[in-house]
Amino acid sequence: MHLTFSNLQDSSYGFGRFKDDVDLDQEFFYSVPTSFFVVDNRIPKEIRELISEAEGCAKMNYLTGASACTRKGIYELLALQRVEGANYDDKIESLRKKYLFIDPVLFEILGHIKDMTSDHVHEQSWIAWDSRNLQLFLETFKAILHEIYVIPDEKLKRTQSIRDLKEKLGKAKNVGVPTKKTASE
Repeated sequence: MHLTFSNLQDSSYGFGRFKDDVDLDQEFFYSVPTSFFVVDNRIPKEIRELISEAEGCAKMNYLTGASACTRKGIYELLALQRVEGANYDDKIESLRKKYLFIDPVLFEILGHIKDMTSDHVHEQSWIAWDSRNLQLFLETFKAILHEIYVIPDEKLKRTQSIRDLKEKLGKAKNVGVPTKKTASE
């Protein structure tokens, strides 16, 4: 379901076609994507639910709720990954060291979610906090989750598929199996 105040339909083509050169993401004030766009189910359920809630809050521009859900999701990740550290920064650094194949810039960005603390929510404003900052945190968090939970599983499945193919071919003709050359060859 997508809601907008704009007329986006191109009437010359009939129902179902949008006008050219329209940025649909900017036109919708409320959007519930189809199930195709959900967070991958290989990511732990408790984190997926918090991301979904954060994205729902963000769509309605409820930035405090969205930031709280995002922070809670990050804390859940840190707990599930059993990272060490005395404080948030130390735990993010520990997570970064655990996953050296992930771009460190992502962890640097993720580390700044702590800047939106209870003091800023209850006692003072944080001028820099807006939907663009929230989107940066959410997308960074999802990118890290994808690298930790999804990509390794995809690599494992792809490698297993290759092994299965090699095994099938190897049984038939011994194809794809390197042979040693003898001195006479």
